[in-house]
Amino acid sequence: MPRPYPPPPVTPVQVLAFSIDAVGKHDLARELGLEEIPAEVCDAISHAIGCYLATCNGSRDTTVGNVVAALDEIQKEGRNYRRAVRRLIGDSDGVDYMTHERLGPLAAAVLEDTPGAREALRHASADRAEELRSHPRVETATEALRFFCGILREIFNHAAAPKLKLGPEGAWRHCRRFAIEVFALAGIPHDFDAHPERLTEYLGTDVSIRQ
Repeated sequence: MPRPYPPPPVTPVQVLAFSIDAVGKHDLARELGLEEIPAEVCDAISHAIGCYLATCNGSRDTTVGNVVAALDEIQKEGRNYRRAVRRLIGDSDGVDYMTHERLGPLAAAVLEDTPGAREALRHASADRAEELRSHPRVETATEALRFFCGILREIFNHAAAPKLKLGPEGAWRHCRRFAIEVFALAGIPHDFDAHPERLTEYLGTDVSIRQ
């Protein structure tokens, strides 16, 4: 097994707009219970597909082991310390978004020589590294698909006609049909036809923004 190392900068992902033709728009409108799909809903679906296709293969460098290695550098003093701190600030430096959001402000305070910031970052980095060490191993592609499904649920909840909301079970059933239509439209392989309960789980992914 390769030794974990601090992740290098990540090449910015290029997100390409996914074009939805007239047939696709008609099929999506049908699954949403609409006569015609609104332009903003179509754009949201197109953007979600584009983002998923651009990120579904994940980053081979942004692993739990590599992020922990980056956090361990914060515990050391030396010439690489400030470089390790800067790695927590940039959003393209191979550190996962939760670590970036939690530790980025503290890292910025360290670079500004704010009193007490260095010690606070040291403790926060140690706490986050401990969390990550106990984190279960995940497949990057699976996590991307989970997030994509959560976004599709949000779109469905916003756009579906009221007549489709037939109680919890009915709503989930129609949401699954909508998601599978999106997968077919984008050519995304899946096995959810045989495992609808797994699709329901993925659609339930929390994609809310935490403050």
